[in-house]
Amino acid sequence: MTDSPQQRHTVLVEEIRRHDRAYYVEAQPTVSDREYDQLYHELLDLEAAHPQLRTSDSPSQRVGGEPIDGFETVLHAEPMMSLDNTYSQEEVREFVERVQKLLPGESLDWVVEPKADGIAISLRYEEGRFTVGATRGDGVAGDDVTANLRTIRSIPLRLQALGQADAPAVFEARGEVIMTRSGFEKLNQAREAEGESLFANPRNATAGSLKQLDPGLVARRPLDIVLYGSGEVADGPEIDSQLGLFNALGQLGFRTPEHTWHCKTAEEILAAIDELDRVRSGFDYDTDGAVIKLNRYDLRERVGATAKAPRWAMAYKYAPEQAQTRLNDITIQVGRTGTLTPVAELEPVFVDGSTISRATLHNEEEIGRRDIRVGDTVIIEKRGDVIPGVISVVRDLRPTGTEPFDMLAATGSQCPECGGAIHKDEEFVAWRCVNTDCPAQAAQRLEHFAARTALDIDCLGDIVSDKLVERGLAGSPLDLFDLTVEQLGPLNLGTDDEPRMFGEKNATKLVDSVERARTMGLDRWLFALAIPELGRTTAAALANFHKDVAAVARSEILQDVITLDELGEEIVRINPRSRKNKPATEQEKTEREQRYTARVGELREGIARLAKLGFAQVTKENGSRPPDYTTEIGPSVARSVLAWFGSETGRTTLGRLAKLGIDPQGTEPCESGGNEGVFAGKTFVITGTLPTMSRDESKAKIEANGGKTTGSVSKKTDYLLAGEKAGSKLAKAQTLGVHILDEQAFLKLCGE
Repeated sequence: MTDSPQQRHTVLVEEIRRHDRAYYVEAQPTVSDREYDQLYHELLDLEAAHPQLRTSDSPSQRVGGEPIDGFETVLHAEPMMSLDNTYSQEEVREFVERVQKLLPGESLDWVVEPKADGIAISLRYEEGRFTVGATRGDGVAGDDVTANLRTIRSIPLRLQALGQADAPAVFEARGEVIMTRSGFEKLNQAREAEGESLFANPRNATAGSLKQLDPGLVARRPLDIVLYGSGEVADGPEIDSQLGLFNALGQLGFRTPEHTWHCKTAEEILAAIDELDRVRSGFDYDTDGAVIKLNRYDLRERVGATAKAPRWAMAYKYAPEQAQTRLNDITIQVGRTGTLTPVAELEPVFVDGSTISRATLHNEEEIGRRDIRVGDTVIIEKRGDVIPGVISVVRDLRPTGTEPFDMLAATGSQCPECGGAIHKDEEFVAWRCVNTDCPAQAAQRLEHFAARTALDIDCLGDIVSDKLVERGLAGSPLDLFDLTVEQLGPLNLGTDDEPRMFGEKNATKLVDSVERARTMGLDRWLFALAIPELGRTTAAALANFHKDVAAVARSEILQDVITLDELGEEIVRINPRSRKNKPATEQEKTEREQRYTARVGELREGIARLAKLGFAQVTKENGSRPPDYTTEIGPSVARSVLAWFGSETGRTTLGRLAKLGIDPQGTEPCESGGNEGVFAGKTFVITGTLPTMSRDESKAKIEANGGKTTGSVSKKTDYLLAGEKAGSKLAKAQTLGVHILDEQAFLKLCGE
């Protein structure tokens, strides 16, 4: 009996998928190119005759369609974190020791894998079908490049089954899109034959390909992928280790690193790093280092992460390529806080795949320490394979008559952007422009304000920021809230001779996203305000312990941190047992003993107040000696934050926010927060959309009250915090008997 069109379509799809996997993932072709093409064209003909058979995950849908207008932004279900880097094998040993100290008594094992030099990507599958592919972006959100990723044949459009199990409700695989060396060479040969410019290296070619708006063009690029991580997983395979993840990825149809090492000790890790360095030249894709990961997931959760990177993993980078060139000049850039940064203007030189003409020199003190002069021949390298830096000076090639660098002479004692006064504080190495109305500072503050990790304002990059300041439309970030589409649309981003208008479409996007920023949380607003020394992580910590921006401005918590720091310094000075400062008489010794004891008591009381909130933690207690402790934010940042809010700029900003009706809200913890909180020892999973809180805000409340959060529901889950469209996690929690909370019940447990 002849197969029906539906049956033949099913057979063709499965056969082509099997051949795709053999060719692109396993590198073991099972049919000739000719046989494959015959099957593929039969599928195309069948779907042309019966369009209803064509589905989104059909192999025919990989070739790409019409160009799209642009990339949408995708929020990652779980952050895509980067890794801390090192070039030192000694620091690898220290990393292993550090993790062991965090896990006393545990027997640790590690996985070492190649660090592919590509573009980080997350692939999301729902009910087994590929739905969304996104770049890492800022770790919180990336670009939706699904259409382009569908053209990569080593990415399965539908997951293979895990034994007899159903497809996971949600499975996010994470890895690196790469371009093979052999494919890169063929691509450049073809471009050369067509008279087109050549790509500098495979990574640049990969990045450029993923940015294309025409998937049809991307389909002609030799892109590939290697997977090594996961994001959100719901109703999926129980994975408890990195080795288990590799096994699951392979079973689901993904390509994983071809070489990995399972290690028990630091010495085994270093041996694996050396072996990888010896064999990686034989790979058909570029690698720039080795990644060391703690194998067991339960231990990873105990170690935790910073806001940027996990504490259980590290990337060891192989020594970067260096080059020798001439330093033609030293120019000065002005940053958003007024910092003057010297920049080396170099004779262009090709280093590690790209041409370098500029490199940072950090500050005047660093230039003096290395005695770097204009006219010198210098050695440069791409640090982290991205940011170029001057490593050293070739003294034997120094021309006569060169002069040591002097900031005042180089700038004429004034800001190169505004002509205002510059100043160098004795406590800092950097010179600063003291004119807060400096256009360069204003433009950079606008750009920082609009960054994805700040208020995520569309269409506000460096050029637009410069023009807004130049045209007098925005002198400070809050001026953005007064702008209209009518003002922004005609903004000329070019010159009078070659005008380039901002346009109504971009103007509308900018105005809409500025309006959206009104409702963003306190953590993003604090970071966006460009308060000196306040980074993204510390801004998030402040938002966790304060109700709103006014509470931060008058923060008793920050004042306590400063007081504790001053107490600690006083205790060191008056310590009667100190060898450096021994009392001269018995009476002085007695007085200092009394004073010392009193101050230690005050220190303990202050630490206890902060610890009750979860803001401080005692790390070591030893009798009558002062306890060692840590705080969420250190005294330097605390002083900087309070000083900024007490300054004219800070007071003006608070007043302006009030007039605009903007009141960013924090996630102030319950009174019994920290490890003694109402959720102490409890594990939460958050799912769905909550009525008034974001996922970050609810997570902060859980952690502030002693609990922790994970991404998937299991028998170990204590609570599921569920909002609208909770989906499969809610169903699984009901099956397992997990206690389910809505937002109102959750806040009631918090005592709110």
